Amino acid sequence: MVQSYDIISAKELFGEASRLAVQSTSEAVAGISSLGLLYQVTTSVIALLFLFVLVRYSDQFRYLLLSFANRNIKQSEMHIYAAELRNIKIFMSFIGISFLALFVMRLTVIEELCHLLYPLYGISTWGIGLLFFGALWLMILGERFALYLSGIVSEQEKFCNEIWNLKMLHFAATITIIAPLLVLMLLAEGLVVKISLYTSVSLCFISLVLFIKESFFLFRAQRFSIFHWILYLCALEIFPLSLLMAPIVRG
Repeated sequence: MVQSYDIISAKELFGEASRLAVQSTSEAVAGISSLGLLYQVTTSVIALLFLFVLVRYSDQFRYLLLSFANRNIKQSEMHIYAAELRNIKIFMSFIGISFLALFVMRLTVIEELCHLLYPLYGISTWGIGLLFFGALWLMILGERFALYLSGIVSEQEKFCNEIWNLKMLHFAATITIIAPLLVLMLLAEGLVVKISLYTSVSLCFISLVLFIKESFFLFRAQRFSIFHWILYLCALEIFPLSLLMAPIVRG
């Protein structure tokens, strides 16, 4: 005896308000292979550029890293490497921002972290990378213009230039230290990515604490009040960073 079965639709089974769940592309596709060959080539080119700059200015990088631990070195020998440090700041700004933009692209295919970019899912992966690349440059140039304008208004151009140089030197030194970890995060898979990420975040936090301490000493040496120092941190450090992190926080 043959039994007949009625075929019912999904709407009849689950109701009119039901919707078909579609797995997120970033979760369905795992690994850097989904980002394409151009991503891997770009990462390799930036890494090679970093190695070139590191070898080209090896003595200056050694001084830069040593100055992290000894403020007297930074104050006494800054004029010796002034021209070279200016070039290092330019190169490392481009390399560091490029690495960070590529890392944001890498986040889109890390299953545990891709949800952080949920508000940007409507944008392509390269679109997200270029968006963050432009936003980081805009943030840095905006802060430079704000310091330049503040120096003119307050007639403290030299002091504002010292703050900017301190910030960029710390940024260059931080990128130099974490660059190998960044390359691992961009090109590796699995547990290596997590270890590199946590280590990089820890090193960046240490660098941030050192920068805050150095900026405080700089303000105190110029006999500015703590209020001016806090105002600087809030207006030119915390506020721009909060704008950049807003899409991630909302996710």
